[in-house]
Amino acid sequence: MTEAHLLLVALGPVQDFIAQARRSRDLWFGSHLLSELSRAAAARLATAGARLIFPALAACDPELAPCDAPTRPDGAPPISIANKILAEVPAEIDPHGCAESVRQAVRERWLAIAQSVRNGRGRCVLAAGSDAVWDEQVADILEFYAVWVPLAGAYKDVRQAAEQALAGRKSLRDFCPWRHDRAGAPKSSLDGARVSVLASDRRGAGFRRLRIAEGEQLDAIGLIKRAGFEPEQFVPIVNVAAGAWLRLAAAKAPAELAALREACRAQGIAQIWRSLPVVGPLPFDAGVLYPSRWPALFKELVPPQENAAVARRWGEAHVRPLLRRMSGEPPAYVACLAADGDHMGRAIDGLCSAAANRQFSQALARFPGEARDIVEQRHCGSLIYAGGDDVLAFLPVATAPECAAALARAFADRLGQAAPAGAAPTLSVGIAVGHVLEPMSLLLDLARRAERMAKDAGRAALAIIVSKRSGGERRLALPWARDPLQRLRKDAALLDKKALSTGKVHELEALLRRFPDPAQVAAEPQAVRALAGYAADILAHADEGAAASLSDLGVERQSDYARLRASLAAAIDRVLVVRALREAGF
Repeated sequence: MTEAHLLLVALGPVQDFIAQARRSRDLWFGSHLLSELSRAAAARLATAGARLIFPALAACDPELAPCDAPTRPDGAPPISIANKILAEVPAEIDPHGCAESVRQAVRERWLAIAQSVRNGRGRCVLAAGSDAVWDEQVADILEFYAVWVPLAGAYKDVRQAAEQALAGRKSLRDFCPWRHDRAGAPKSSLDGARVSVLASDRRGAGFRRLRIAEGEQLDAIGLIKRAGFEPEQFVPIVNVAAGAWLRLAAAKAPAELAALREACRAQGIAQIWRSLPVVGPLPFDAGVLYPSRWPALFKELVPPQENAAVARRWGEAHVRPLLRRMSGEPPAYVACLAADGDHMGRAIDGLCSAAANRQFSQALARFPGEARDIVEQRHCGSLIYAGGDDVLAFLPVATAPECAAALARAFADRLGQAAPAGAAPTLSVGIAVGHVLEPMSLLLDLARRAERMAKDAGRAALAIIVSKRSGGERRLALPWARDPLQRLRKDAALLDKKALSTGKVHELEALLRRFPDPAQVAAEPQAVRALAGYAADILAHADEGAAASLSDLGVERQSDYARLRASLAAAIDRVLVVRALREAGF
């Protein structure tokens, strides 16, 4: 070779590795697995003599060492590495050979992880004669793409050419038919495409240890995510939902909480071996705090206890005292937070050299560590993924809005100095509030919709969707420039004083239904006066508490009927979102 090259590697599939999940351990392991495969790719590139740009790590950096647990031996979590890796390949190194070497390193790492599950925790739940199906599913899942472009001309143009070549390569897919099947076996519950590899006899303890539900089916990929590494390290969503409540219980009812911990230990309730604030008060499955969950939890014990009366007697004896002291159960709703950087392409396109790109990558690499601290240490949550400009986490509903604001500030601080002038990225954050017993796929879809709402609101925004089990959704979207936290706190204060009672809010909603659609309004000034007047009268009533006004609600009087109507509708939705947040302790 006579010239250096820019090498771009991409791994996938992201959705199969991350999004298809039923439990928090599936979700966490899928994202961790993709990061580990990217780590193997980056490590091979570095040892082969390439200079890493993204991630900006040297060949001797300890972060390139594999990590088979949520934390390294020193207790620190490994940095997340995104599924796209960029590197400079010196002139004396063949980029094609380098790419092939990276492909082999990724494949070896993946096969080693899969084999450890098959020979370890997964062995006792696998169906007899499923080896050929397992091997084919494992071999078929991994996607590897690599493109390289000579480093001739402006760096910006070379990098863009590499991105275009990668996009073209990804559009070419290999479609290979399945050669092995298990006749009559059900399909995976997660995607419905691949056949299950689980045994039909579910009486073994392995199914309960892996918390594989009755009727649930997993293919090889799903089983690897469920059984990989150390499942006891994963934090159940129900623990996150109760996180803020448990912190309060630790201060208000320490004796009752300590007694419950001992009872859980003696009974064999699933324990969480992870040192996190959300786990500290109760390092066991927090489903014990919900009486409706007692029979199901006892069925998962090893050995199982399927007598519902026994489960209820245990709960009444050991859980009920804590619930009485705390005046009820913890919140049954949890927040799923999804965040994504805005204008990242514009910022990267403005980088005019590999050195500038590397500096930007270093700044971006520091954000995931800060995001973990913000989510887990400061706001009692559980981080699923933080890589580059993407964040996915579960949080108590009470702390989710403040966590979102802290993430947005940290992202802007980290990237603002490294980005080109006038191209500093921002962060859009979506929060979905849903019931802990809802399928995780629905929570994730809701969070992604909220993130999309934040983008559609002009980016650099916060969006929240509250989905109640009783039906219906409530939404809000506010740009960070308008200080959404302050607005939410004002609404919470109005609700507390009953100046903005739920009754008034629903009366306003009924008023809007009686008023015509903007397209049907002929005399607009008259309609504006009527709508504003009726709404002001409703808010001025002080039967249930203090009076309020349109300005208290954040609605400004204006001459445009459509805008006034939309502003009132948005305010109604916002207040009902805040009511749900307030019920959870916001």
